Amino acid sequence: MRLLPIVAGCALALAGCSGDPAVAPSASPEGGPLLEVADLPGGYQTSPPQPSAEVSAASSVSVAGCEPLLDAFRAGFGDAGPTARFEGGSTGPFLAERLSTGAAALDGQRDLARRCGSFTETDADGATTTVTVAPVADFPALGDESAAFRVSAGGGTGDDSYALSGYLVVARQGATTCTLVHFGQPGVDRAETEAIARSAVGKLRRRQ
Repeated sequence: MRLLPIVAGCALALAGCSGDPAVAPSASPEGGPLLEVADLPGGYQTSPPQPSAEVSAASSVSVAGCEPLLDAFRAGFGDAGPTARFEGGSTGPFLAERLSTGAAALDGQRDLARRCGSFTETDADGATTTVTVAPVADFPALGDESAAFRVSAGGGTGDDSYALSGYLVVARQGATTCTLVHFGQPGVDRAETEAIARSAVGKLRRRQ
């Protein structure tokens, strides 16, 4: 499966098909530091965990080292540490959260966005997906330090064309870093992204 496919009933690998029963993420205990449905705007439900994705050996990216960015949007961080996943419908919005210790995740995402400002993935059939990543300089400051990036992806032609966009937000509160991916087809509301990010950091702050 190539990056960000649109198939009947499911927009992305990150989303469960509409109508599937909601499955609570195993790494998100009730009342824990991860986001829960009650913390989100109306319309979201939990999504089943996905295995950690890897860019297929039959696929290639035009800028070496950008695969982790694709994997985050493809599988919502998989099972890499404490994670939570949500969806608001078959075409989004989709939301994934991961918690990690220390500032390495924030530094790593800044470096990834700098190196992967524009690149393409080419699958085994020669179809391409174009991805752009840009810092959002006026995104509200969160926690002790934070960074936000707008990510857009698209490809295909005619009836097979698609376009998706959203945000990658990374914020450190104390010793914990929260990474959020929020996107949809064709996009998501920025104000909603900001509200979700504030809720996520607020949960971390209250547990300090």
